[in-house]
Amino acid sequence: MAIISFGMPLMLIMAAAYNLLGSGGAAVYAMSLGRRDHETAGKSITAATRTGLAVGLLLLILGKLLFGPITGMLCHDEELMPRFQHYFDLLLLSSPFLVPILTFASFLPAAGYPKYSTIINVVANVVNISMDYVYIRILGMGVEGAAWATLTGYLAALLIIMILIIRRRIKVIISKEPLKSFETIAEIVKRGGPDALTQIGFSMQFAVINSLAGSYAGTAGIVAFSLCIQDNSVVSVFLGAFIGSSVPFLSVLHGQRDFRGEEGLLKTALKGQLMIVTISVILLELLAPQAAALYNITGTAQQAIAVRALRIYALTFIIRGSVIIYFRYLMVIGFSGYASLISALDGFGAIIPIAWLMCHAFGTDGLWCAFPVTAALIMLFIIICNQRIAARSDGRLKGILLFEYDGKAEPILDVTITKDPASIAGISEKLHEACEKSGLNRQEAMKAALAVEEMAVYASNKKDQNVYMDIIARIYKGNVEIDFRSLGDFFDPFEDSESDIMENTRMLRGIASKIENEYMLGMNSTRIIIEGSNSQKL
Repeated sequence: MAIISFGMPLMLIMAAAYNLLGSGGAAVYAMSLGRRDHETAGKSITAATRTGLAVGLLLLILGKLLFGPITGMLCHDEELMPRFQHYFDLLLLSSPFLVPILTFASFLPAAGYPKYSTIINVVANVVNISMDYVYIRILGMGVEGAAWATLTGYLAALLIIMILIIRRRIKVIISKEPLKSFETIAEIVKRGGPDALTQIGFSMQFAVINSLAGSYAGTAGIVAFSLCIQDNSVVSVFLGAFIGSSVPFLSVLHGQRDFRGEEGLLKTALKGQLMIVTISVILLELLAPQAAALYNITGTAQQAIAVRALRIYALTFIIRGSVIIYFRYLMVIGFSGYASLISALDGFGAIIPIAWLMCHAFGTDGLWCAFPVTAALIMLFIIICNQRIAARSDGRLKGILLFEYDGKAEPILDVTITKDPASIAGISEKLHEACEKSGLNRQEAMKAALAVEEMAVYASNKKDQNVYMDIIARIYKGNVEIDFRSLGDFFDPFEDSESDIMENTRMLRGIASKIENEYMLGMNSTRIIIEGSNSQKL
């Protein structure tokens, strides 16, 4: 456990790279699709994946060239140094695979393949854990077996990606001009910077906390901290499910100016993660001895320190989970600098000085208490800052979560309906009334109402479509814009000509001035534009 803890900074640097490129690139990809900008979407995934491969190779090369100084800086235990060097040498071999693979997988939810992203990550981790047992227990390879297991896991993930691509199960937009694709790197770095900063901060945090734990509790303290981080990784798998699913959707909604949708989705993500981490904390509090035994921490003295550390450290998850999801929301709405500040405080700016002070004041217990105390202080900082930002935004941002409001493009209708014919007819009437109240003449209002009805009937005739349909209508630049979203397989009312709905689609095409259809995140997103008499040229 101590050797793995010493090597954790390298894993965090690799995590910083794929978070920077994957999270930032996926946000750019999703927002571009929301704006129907295919060129930028293709450039973002091309640039991010190629850069990920380059970064992975660079880490391998630099690690080999500076092997002695780096291992000397990370490991201060002469007795463990020989075994740590073997472990670290093998760990370096994972970087050219881990960074580009996880960068690419980060794009899959935004591209409409969340299940394949999950499969790739699950395969990598399940193979890793399984091979830990094979290499360490069966083949007797010791801690070096853990490094080989990591490499094997990501080779298995690479194999899955190749199979999916060869069998055409994955179709993503890529740039036909690879060199020009790097034009998006600045925006990718801007969007992914806070995530990367978090991981870099953790690398610094590891070095300091390991040193403090070792100074106050010896190797037992280092092992206890490593146990906390291992269980943090387990909880992060569930937290990552909310982040991986909500952030791409938030980006798409932001690109479509659906600010009410953003608000509802963020609230749902925050509530969901709070439920998951609360259950996780309760289980860790009750089963802390079993968690220590799972990692072979069975000595009486070591287990006592590890169990106490884990029970205190686990309280961090309740608040910190919300902080992590929230600063990703800030990245989506354009507050990258503010998000980076929160990330820096979380990673090293607040935790390191607080841990040092509390450790000197209260000993080892103070070190573990520093984590939940820091999370609470960061949350208080966010609340105070958000109140000041909202007060200075002239009404554009509201509440302590900074929900957006755009009066110029505020929807005249924002509803979710079912396939029920009465529901479809009712929404047509509501849109007709809303258009007339907004100043459109009777003919334009009737066109908009008929268009939304025909689109709803068209979607409801698709047997593979979800029962719910989201409809947002707004008047923008004198035109009526109707955004129509539903989950299910791909369809396109502009291209579809099935005999049973041909009359329906013909009428829809005749009414609309323009129809745009995108398939993103497993969702059909259709924009219907009805040109008004006072509209700007389409």
